[in-house]
Amino acid sequence: MLKYLIGSGLRAGLKNWTAVLFFEITYKIAGYILFSNLWELLKIAMLKVLEVPVIGQQNIGLIFRNPICIILILLAFLLVAFYVYLEITALILYCEDGWQGRPLSPWALWKRAFLRALALFHPQNLPVALALVPAIGLSTLPLTTGFTGKLQIPEFIFDYIKGVPGLFAAFLVVMTLLNVLLFFYLFSFPAVILGENRYRGALRESARLLKGRKFKTALALLAGVLAFLLLALLLLIFMILLLFCQSKLAFEPDGGREMFVFHYLKWSAMGRVLLGILGPVSLFSVVVALYHHYRGDIRPAPASVRYSWKAILSGALSVAASLLILGVFSETELGGNPYSHPQTGMVVVSHRAGAAFAPENTLAALEWSIQEGADMAEIDVQQTRDGALIVLHDTDFRRVAGFSQKVWEADYATVRTLDAGSHFSAEFAGERIPTLDEMLSAAKGRIRLMIELKATGHETGLVAQAVAAIKAAGMERQCLIASMDTSLLRESKALAPQIDTVYITMMAFSDRYDLPYVDAYSVETGFLTPELITQLHVKGKKVYVWTANSEANMLKIIRMGADGLVTDNPPLADFFLKVTDKNYFLESLTELLYPCAQ
Repeated sequence: MLKYLIGSGLRAGLKNWTAVLFFEITYKIAGYILFSNLWELLKIAMLKVLEVPVIGQQNIGLIFRNPICIILILLAFLLVAFYVYLEITALILYCEDGWQGRPLSPWALWKRAFLRALALFHPQNLPVALALVPAIGLSTLPLTTGFTGKLQIPEFIFDYIKGVPGLFAAFLVVMTLLNVLLFFYLFSFPAVILGENRYRGALRESARLLKGRKFKTALALLAGVLAFLLLALLLLIFMILLLFCQSKLAFEPDGGREMFVFHYLKWSAMGRVLLGILGPVSLFSVVVALYHHYRGDIRPAPASVRYSWKAILSGALSVAASLLILGVFSETELGGNPYSHPQTGMVVVSHRAGAAFAPENTLAALEWSIQEGADMAEIDVQQTRDGALIVLHDTDFRRVAGFSQKVWEADYATVRTLDAGSHFSAEFAGERIPTLDEMLSAAKGRIRLMIELKATGHETGLVAQAVAAIKAAGMERQCLIASMDTSLLRESKALAPQIDTVYITMMAFSDRYDLPYVDAYSVETGFLTPELITQLHVKGKKVYVWTANSEANMLKIIRMGADGLVTDNPPLADFFLKVTDKNYFLESLTELLYPCAQ
């Protein structure tokens, strides 16, 4: 079995490697061009249909109440689904021709994959095909390499899920079931694509082929992934040794260190692209080999190869052209070289006054942020039943104080008795829910405040009170008023034009961002793009991005040049602001290989 998998899998995965390389690179480029233009057309069309300047979370419900918008979204989803299945179809056809020992050209792969992917959308296949797209995107199985192939759960949602044990357990169960489901679907892909079956029959065949072989199949797939990772590691070691020897032969004054670093960065960029392509290939090569093995198909004997100068020259040119295209592609953003335009003076905003190291939205959290040198603190402000402005994120006190009552139903006298620190740790027992005035007093002259006004529908004069408090403290230039409700921002700008306003929204889709009562936008990390930042900066608007706690998201925000990074962990954000371009693995490697180089 193992010998069969090695022989069949390697032949299926490597027989026509230049064809799959050409396909994958052109596939990514075509997808980027297609979907960037499609997105612009879709955005403009929905803005015109809805007759609104900006689509954000406040008015996104309008889309799902408009028949034209629903049709546009469904058509866009169909196109995305076709794009995902086009790659899966191409990979299976590629591995099949490799298993059969047949030669394959990039153009032939494109043509056959396109036609077979269209067949997947037969009316009998459509419900299953569409339902599988989100599952493919969320799966940990490397089924696709395209940018539509991996969905990301927004970080703030994932952080919330992790913070609730029961919800996190349910999330893990769902993700496990999702991957198990796709495991059972694996053999349905070749059954539909190669056998031209409908999904109903393909699922029956997949279940038949897996009967009594589930554990063995899972081990085979795992072995394929581990073999791929081992190969990647060996290639990395080989590349490092080769570049090291080359640098030493150059007899440079620094021992060849700079030459090694230069070539390592170039070749490792190409390697990342190549390994990203070969990951799904390795999976499907095992799937196709097992599919034929379980069906009892006999693999055709390899055709005898007759070498000639023409064949050798053609092969050499094909390899050279592949490496050239790979090198050019690896230098682009699609090839893993991310867009980078850092902003000088980017500010770090401490989320909920400093929620990672002290109870959120408290004076203790604010003091911690000040001591840590955060540039700004974001706080949430709501109004109690008797009109007091308190600093609290949730609409009730259950999570932070164990008291089950809505904010607008509580009196300030009751709020003052609540303990908002014990839920965080015993060290902060007795920490109170502060008022806006107390926060302003503690922050004056020490740290800027982004004051988010929470609209619950029960407040009276919330904006006027907040503006009056800021003016009374003399902090108009030290505070920003933020909200997810644009009507509150409009009111704030009318009352105090000198106080900057921030529109907080998960997404901000528009063909213009020149709302006169909005000075800055605060968007969720997952929706941040270079295009969005450019459009906002052109209109003179600042861009804040929330809530980034992971290295990947912090570096994304820094590279793209946002004006502010909202985080629970300001020290970590400060660290990445200082070391954005550092490659610690490369630094450690060069210190090991060139200990005497200066």
